[in-house]
Amino acid sequence: MCDYKKIFQEVLSVHHNHTKWIDADFGDIKIISNTKVGSVGQDFIEKLCEELSIKTAFPVNKGNIRLKQSPWDIEINSVKFELKTATEDVSGCFQFNHVRYHRKYDALLCLGVSPNALRFGIWSKAEITTGKAGNLVSMEKAANASYKLTKRPDHLYDIEDFEKVIKKFTNSFS
Repeated sequence: MCDYKKIFQEVLSVHHNHTKWIDADFGDIKIISNTKVGSVGQDFIEKLCEELSIKTAFPVNKGNIRLKQSPWDIEINSVKFELKTATEDVSGCFQFNHVRYHRKYDALLCLGVSPNALRFGIWSKAEITTGKAGNLVSMEKAANASYKLTKRPDHLYDIEDFEKVIKKFTNSFS
């Protein structure tokens, strides 16, 4: 009789997370689904803004109920942001997936989670669409609706600089 469980466990043991995530401060992010990684990023930015007394708003319907699907994720100081979260890959980069040109937002805010550090990047929609934010690669063959933006940690800000950078950036929209 075939031991399916044993075979699967053997294969699974080969495909584990990189050792840099073992005992890391933020290692638990590697055991949740990709959808939840985005939720963690969203909730973190929301709570960080609250802690720093930075004005935020969220897309709501006519009944003032927060929307789960919207062209933007969070409004910070009256600027509408698409928010993307990524964990550091084995090559030390972040791959922010599903960046979309066609959505109505003002800027892109990316949160990068390393094993023991948090970093972020922020770009206007114009910088995204003109390539000034970096090279966007299509995520689908023969399609151009969803893109991936890859960033090295040294191309992102340390989370300690969030308040200063976000205020300067959002003030530039005034």
